Amino acid sequence: MNTAFVSTKYALLKEASKPVLKKASAWVREHRTALSWGTSLVAVAGVAGVLAAHGGWSALAQTRPVAPWAVVAVLALWPVNMGLEVAKWRRLSGAGVARPWREAWREVLAGQTWALLGPFRLADGAGRLAASRADHLRSIAGAKAYGWGAAAQGWATWAWAVPALAMWGWHGAAAAVLLVVVVAATVLARSGGGWDVLVLSLSRYAVFAAQYLLCLVGWGALAPADAWTEGFPRIAAVWCATSSIPWPAELGVREAAATWAFDAHLPSVVVATFVLWSINRVGSAALGALYIVPKP
Repeated sequence: MNTAFVSTKYALLKEASKPVLKKASAWVREHRTALSWGTSLVAVAGVAGVLAAHGGWSALAQTRPVAPWAVVAVLALWPVNMGLEVAKWRRLSGAGVARPWREAWREVLAGQTWALLGPFRLADGAGRLAASRADHLRSIAGAKAYGWGAAAQGWATWAWAVPALAMWGWHGAAAAVLLVVVVAATVLARSGGGWDVLVLSLSRYAVFAAQYLLCLVGWGALAPADAWTEGFPRIAAVWCATSSIPWPAELGVREAAATWAFDAHLPSVVVATFVLWSINRVGSAALGALYIVPKP
């Protein structure tokens, strides 16, 4: 096999595809708000269609927690979840200097408020930078810090997909994803803040997954004995599907993906997913509003 020919052919294809990719990327950036709202509306319509065959919207109001202890545990894990994100942001935004925890908390919570109002995730980064009092974050350095943090969290989503695929018996796919994850980890660790940022991202995903499993158990969508073997791979599938959308979307997408992954447990799975979103996102946004709402 002529390796020189293959290398040359690959280089030519890469150069030829650059204008197309650049144009597509610019189009997505220009229309990201419309795409975000459109995706959310389609997702909500999909959830409504599925629920129509399972008692309709009224079934949601009739769903009650069956394990209150699990719901309490979800609430107890919220500060752990957010604390890990704050620690990661503090590390990335410090520019080599240890920043006060109070400042990092204020910026992350303010970002949560902006993201809720968005309703797309890029508003999170804008909110953090707007709430920051650090001069170095009011430049491209702040955007890079947020971008590396988001990339690390996206990497963690796919890293946790590796054991999920293995648990489902898809060992070939698990090995392929593992290879990509290892290569990406090396790039991110060397260019995006270090291995500690990746560890924090992995830890935050683990806490989130525990919250999701507990919510599903709390609303009767999942038996406690099946939480790890059945629940965790499906959660990984939901989050990989959600993160694969090439533009940011916030509302309805998780619920729609959850109805696909946990289709035998409706409508409790929709309620559990929405409750978790409310705790982690709406609860955080409410606290962040204290920082961005002008004082009378």
